Amino acid sequence: MHWPPWLPWIVIAVLLVVVCWLLLRYAAKNIEKSQFKVKEFERSDKEVLAFLLTYLLPFLASEKLEFSGEWMTGVYILLVIFLSVSHADAVHFNPVMGLFGYHFYAVKDGDGVPYLLISKDTLRRPDRELSVVRLSNSIYLQAGK
Repeated sequence: MHWPPWLPWIVIAVLLVVVCWLLLRYAAKNIEKSQFKVKEFERSDKEVLAFLLTYLLPFLASEKLEFSGEWMTGVYILLVIFLSVSHADAVHFNPVMGLFGYHFYAVKDGDGVPYLLISKDTLRRPDRELSVVRLSNSIYLQAGK
């Protein structure tokens, strides 16, 4: 039986979605929890999407968007995504986490220090205390209600 050439990519994509989900569950349940008092917040879900679409627009408009023959196309797209995530401090661009219902907020604590908060809840008011786990120096994941 001949497998279509795109099938391995679909399998890899599904596996990566499962890995993302498992990592989020593990972090929320096993990393030490602390309290975080939100003084200010701003939604930051959609900032980077426009940035990426601007750089990827030439490929969307082209007649030939084929990854198998043109390996440079795939390298370019992955490079743009990598640069936006690592260099531009844009880790909040994650469509998979968006599909899982997570929202991303630029928040400030009582001292005015900015952080990124990843939460399934919709923040509606400041001065709320949340149970969070620390994923990095400036990123918190809400661990529970």
